[in-house]
Amino acid sequence: MRNSWKLILIVLLWVGLGSQAQPSAAQTNLLQNPGFELPYNGDGSANGWGRWFRNSSADQFDDCTNGYHKEPHWSAETVSASLIHSGSASQHVGNQWDTWAAGVLQTVSVTPGSTYRFTLWARGRGSNDSFPAPSEGGLRMDVQVGLDPNGSGLWNDADVQWSGFIQPHDTWQSASVEVTATGDKVTVFAAADYGLQGVNQCRAHLDIWFDSAELIEVGPLPTNTPMPQPTSPPPPPATNTPIPTATTEIPPTATAVPTEAPTNTPEQPAGATICINAFADDNGNGQFDANEGYMGSVAFRVASTTQVVGQAVSTGTNEAVCFEGLEAGAYQIEQVVPGPLEMTTAGSTSVTVAAGQTAGVQFGSRLRQETAVEPTAVADAATAVPTTAAESGDETAVDAPEEGGLPTWSGLALLIAAVVLLGGILFTVLRRTA
Repeated sequence: MRNSWKLILIVLLWVGLGSQAQPSAAQTNLLQNPGFELPYNGDGSANGWGRWFRNSSADQFDDCTNGYHKEPHWSAETVSASLIHSGSASQHVGNQWDTWAAGVLQTVSVTPGSTYRFTLWARGRGSNDSFPAPSEGGLRMDVQVGLDPNGSGLWNDADVQWSGFIQPHDTWQSASVEVTATGDKVTVFAAADYGLQGVNQCRAHLDIWFDSAELIEVGPLPTNTPMPQPTSPPPPPATNTPIPTATTEIPPTATAVPTEAPTNTPEQPAGATICINAFADDNGNGQFDANEGYMGSVAFRVASTTQVVGQAVSTGTNEAVCFEGLEAGAYQIEQVVPGPLEMTTAGSTSVTVAAGQTAGVQFGSRLRQETAVEPTAVADAATAVPTTAAESGDETAVDAPEEGGLPTWSGLALLIAAVVLLGGILFTVLRRTA
């Protein structure tokens, strides 16, 4: 009896261990540095992550009554344990007084057709008082996570699937989103927006902390389903003689392809890629809206910390300009618009990429607004009034005297008075003489 109980316990233990081992293998976290641990890049982003942000035009800054977005600051949080969800650091993003919309991103290689889930923990605090004063619960921080199924690296790509908003005031909350990969890469986004509903939300402290990110495959591509189908067709083709001859010819070409593939695969992960494009921001809101297209003739320049690594010009299509084979590290990207255009986003930004990663940057611009039209019209009107008033049929203008002159009837009256006076003087002189 004792042996049977021991056998049962051994079986249960084996089954339990087996059931626990399967999820750990299937739930592999695909992200680099998912805990936002040290070291951090020079721009304040955690190693393995890049930055993204929205930026309003400069004339909107400091106008909290309308709401705006200004580039925030990124840094490592290592001091306060309550601001770290796991590990020894968390990613801090924040501004003082200026509302903002920004976050971090990472592009990861995946299997096309598989479904992936991205989960992130976040904590926020908005207040005029310094930490640890409590956050103002009425402020909108609109934290969410996004997943781009094609891995473009652009936060404003229409394909990005976003989660719902959370408002994690003084507490750690998680947000998740799932997508099915359409290519061999996906991009994950951590986002917060103090400016979306940012009217009168300017505070001395507008902060968000991100931590404990996870990207896992939850729906692998069903590779087993196609296998039964090929087994049923073979009987009919087997009766055809050409098929065996075709199979004998294919192997030589097939063997040549694998020999080339291994030589190419190590080269691609060795370098990083930065793709840049320009969109036509017709309404000047700094966002790539669905009804807006692309802008051509915008020059791009990519520079590392020591030298310029590439220059190009936008084509005006959805084909981004990509700089490939870059060394891992931080890069400064700048746009230069031609004379007829004006920028609606920041003129430059910084991106940090790791080996094998692709980062995307998109600048906005529009046709320059003619602000001098109204003053010119006013000046022309001012000079045209005295010259065209008489021609316009304005009666008051016809009767108005010229500068330094008198009306016609007044001059005639003076002439008559002078003649009468002269006649009186002559009459007096002649009478005395007589």
